[in-house]
Amino acid sequence: MTPADEITAAVALLRPSSPAVAAHTVAVRLHPDVVSALANWLENTAISLKASTHPDWQDCVAPDALAVARAVLGSSDG
Repeated sequence: MTPADEITAAVALLRPSSPAVAAHTVAVRLHPDVVSALANWLENTAISLKASTHPDWQDCVAPDALAVARAVLGSSDG
């Protein structure tokens, strides 16, 4: 899984498909505005990562977003 994939997966957890799904995600522990802002930041980062053609982009540009995504996903090592 690439860093962009991990970030995209975290966005999916932050933006659940329904209230029933939301009840089982990290999003229920945060204020909705925080969840929305965080999901937007992660999504924009993932889009930038996927669009980049620089070979080292994914390894060096988004360490904070990747760390947050991994925390949301419950993983520290990807």
